[in-house]
Amino acid sequence: MIVQNVVWIIVLCGIGLVALGFILVISQSGKPADDDATRKTLHRAHRLQGWLFAVLLVIFFVGSYATLHHFPIPPQHSPLGAHQVVDVVGQQWSWQIKPDTVRTGSVVEFRVTSKDVNHGFALYAPDDRIVTQTQAMPGYTNKVLYTFTHPGVYKVQCLEYCGLMHAEMTKTLQVVAAGQTVASTQGAAGGNGEASTAALGAKVFNDNCAVCHQASGKGVPNVFPPLAGNPVVTAKDPTEHIEIVLNGTQGKPINGVTYAAQMPGWGSQLTDEEIAAAINHERTSWGNHAPTVTAKDVAAQRKQ
Repeated sequence: MIVQNVVWIIVLCGIGLVALGFILVISQSGKPADDDATRKTLHRAHRLQGWLFAVLLVIFFVGSYATLHHFPIPPQHSPLGAHQVVDVVGQQWSWQIKPDTVRTGSVVEFRVTSKDVNHGFALYAPDDRIVTQTQAMPGYTNKVLYTFTHPGVYKVQCLEYCGLMHAEMTKTLQVVAAGQTVASTQGAAGGNGEASTAALGAKVFNDNCAVCHQASGKGVPNVFPPLAGNPVVTAKDPTEHIEIVLNGTQGKPINGVTYAAQMPGWGSQLTDEEIAAAINHERTSWGNHAPTVTAKDVAAQRKQ
């Protein structure tokens, strides 16, 4: 039985029992009674309370087991021996998931952490039901095991409020059938040459940057700066652009407007190729026409 359905049944049973208690109290109210009748009524009420407490206690333990045994907590400080390992890093307001494709039929170990604040890592099946979850905490790596039985596109959603763009903190995980080749989409976009690089740049941007700067490149007024027409993005010298993407920035005025929101650095999470592709996407989109960069340019700036 699906876990969420079990929860609903348990909740409805509990509501029904409480409702019966209220109905009993209401049905007895206002009735005249002598001392003997009052004692009998109190005796029945005490017995009913005892039975009600016992039933609710059983429902609590059965419900706890039914809903929690699907989310076992594995040993956190020893190897788990899973055939597939996925590293997950959360930060405001995106997920880094490597690899982003796994197979059905064998255990997957998710190693979940955070670079800034607490996030709630929840994995939703294609039918929008949670299949597993844990906390993404800075300074800790929480492990959770799950075996996928159905292929499809699963969605990662943050369940703990983490700031302005919390609701947009999502990512997808591709699950393929056992025996099918697992080919991560990270670092490769298919095809060759400029088309491949452009596709990679669009993917990296949409996965990591669009949540703040928006797919339109217009940002969020007074919160996140636009990239369309941004002088850093359109500059002939891309050094500052590369530096900001690698190491982040905060409080930099853009066209006379100071944006207080902090931009995280992506140097520790993205490869030189991914950063170069994302920068080129920004420098050639939304009417921007600026010189592009190479992975070697990013590598050189990384050493500075």
